[in-house]
Amino acid sequence: MMTSTLTRREFLRISTLASAATVAAACVQAPMAPPAEGAAPVSAPAGESVAQPAAPPAEPTAKFHESPMLAERVAAGTLPPVDERVPVNPCVADSLDGIGKFGGTMRKSFSGQADGGTWQILTQRGLLKINEDMALINMGAESWELSPDGRQFTFHLRGGMRWSDGQPMTAEDYRFYCDDVIKNAELNPAVPQAWSNTIDGTRVPVEFSAPDDFTVVYTFQEPKPLFHYAAYLVTSIPAAPLHYLGQFHAAYADQDALVKAVADAGRDDWTQLYIDKSNATLNTDLPTYYPWVVTNPWTDEYVVSERNPYYWEVDSAGNQLPYIDKVTFRVFSSLDVAVMWVANGEIDCQARHVGEFMYYTLYKESEAAGDYTTMVMNRTKCDGLHMNLTVKDQRLRKLFNERDFRLACSYMVNREEYLEFIYEGFGTPKQYTPPEGSPFYYEKLAKAYLEYDPDKANALLDGLGYTERDGEGYRVYPDGSGDRITINYLAINTHPIRTTEMLADYFKDIGIQLTFRVVDRSLSIEAHNANDVDGDFPGWFDYNLVPLGEPRMWVRGWTTKPWAVAWQAWYDDPTSPIAEEPPEGHWIWTIWDLWDRIQVTASEEEQRSLFFQILDVWYDELPCPCYVGDTPYLLIVKNGLKGLREGLPYDCCHTGYENIVDSATWFWDEPDKHTV
Repeated sequence: MMTSTLTRREFLRISTLASAATVAAACVQAPMAPPAEGAAPVSAPAGESVAQPAAPPAEPTAKFHESPMLAERVAAGTLPPVDERVPVNPCVADSLDGIGKFGGTMRKSFSGQADGGTWQILTQRGLLKINEDMALINMGAESWELSPDGRQFTFHLRGGMRWSDGQPMTAEDYRFYCDDVIKNAELNPAVPQAWSNTIDGTRVPVEFSAPDDFTVVYTFQEPKPLFHYAAYLVTSIPAAPLHYLGQFHAAYADQDALVKAVADAGRDDWTQLYIDKSNATLNTDLPTYYPWVVTNPWTDEYVVSERNPYYWEVDSAGNQLPYIDKVTFRVFSSLDVAVMWVANGEIDCQARHVGEFMYYTLYKESEAAGDYTTMVMNRTKCDGLHMNLTVKDQRLRKLFNERDFRLACSYMVNREEYLEFIYEGFGTPKQYTPPEGSPFYYEKLAKAYLEYDPDKANALLDGLGYTERDGEGYRVYPDGSGDRITINYLAINTHPIRTTEMLADYFKDIGIQLTFRVVDRSLSIEAHNANDVDGDFPGWFDYNLVPLGEPRMWVRGWTTKPWAVAWQAWYDDPTSPIAEEPPEGHWIWTIWDLWDRIQVTASEEEQRSLFFQILDVWYDELPCPCYVGDTPYLLIVKNGLKGLREGLPYDCCHTGYENIVDSATWFWDEPDKHTV
């Protein structure tokens, strides 16, 4: 196998992987209905020989079945029959509750135009996806292979897939996206890291080829075995409709028409126009491959999505998905409004924004009146302590970089008390590790340093020389200044403040003062980007369902979840104004070296082995003490909505329950009662 070492400054900016299939999702041929029987033969009178007329030809029997909503259009001649709209070999996905029913509307909420992820999580589908067993399965691809040297990915597409306007989706759409969007210098001045190798400081982009209309090949100059994660292949299809977007692209459009279109749109150049036109939430003319397509541009009030007549999933009975006809999104002015909508029964299915466990009692008390069920999902995150190892205050930096201090921060927390107070007993005492059942779960780390022992915590700090205290019992720096050791945290205003208040009490027990300031997310991001932050709590450690797809937390933290802000900046871009190279011999170099090796290793077994070595470093050094894992997250489900169940894994927004249990398979038991 070809081997190479990437520069540690080459970091894969890979965004969440994984979304997931329904429990019974598979990529197999849907069954064909039995052919109609021919007419019975004509009987001849006794003793008389007559010619038998041929039976009339049987009416062709549909292989697939569709929503009555679409059947009406077929009957009217405005839409081709379903057998002409579904791939020859569609992806097959069954509901958790068996074969579903067509029809009805599902109501959801969102926070405004910036919350486009709410709709995308519901709708995005990819070449691959992850199921409840945390295994990658085929979806838009019938199959795929990685070359032994880790340089070449080959995806075999489902022949007959179509865009939502009925036009064929072929390898040419994948070539267009790769060569004319990703690699276009005007749209992307720097080729994204996920689509390139960094060789001698220069990004060398992937090469695209297509042996036929339904095979696409991505070839890198050096190994890139995680490309199927990095290129978002598990959450979206890396293709764009050339037949539509070509008219807004300088390489394909009539130049006079393009200039006019740019001017009419009030944009400065064609790239701005192209970006506008390629946004499915703003441009309802854009062909997509989603189960539902937006029918009105996103506004600050209300959005409607209707079923895609050319969607490419079916159930095992041959019914074209999705089952539900429409999905609506209603904007809320504040989170309190959205929570009240839930309690009043005005939302049919939602976790995002409204799923924090602090609302559990309210939701349970309102179930009967709102006609819904409050389900508890297993959020694959951990509550923990982000401490910025590169904080500007040098005295704090020295303290944070002491292993015994970080261990003391773990021993100081009564996890059983924490679980009872914050989560009413739900969740599990745990350090940050992939969830149990994952091939990357590491029990050694998960169960380390969990005991509640404030005496041990205090002894560890005493051993570090922080023995002096002020009149209020807080420790002071051993430099003779008399300055109290104080940690100033940022608390994002959408996070429950009571968790931070509880942490402050635990810190006080070991002689450390914790103060916190509540800010909105934009100010938090601004502070983190300037390295003007000590850390934050609750330090939610997400994105661990498929850790090789989203490794940032393991490798160096990231925006709003920091544990090494300046080192993180150096790893990503040494020219960053806040970048600092870590000290020679620091254990973070070991993590980075291991991650560099994972990025060029084609063997999945070796990838896992190397990742466990990263977790060994976490076990030894505990960069971020964590308190509980598998924390509960609430899912509101209207009574009568089928296809969901309690206990679903939930990995923040990138691996939502909408994908793990395919939202296209949800259905109403009485669709006629749920129309808008």
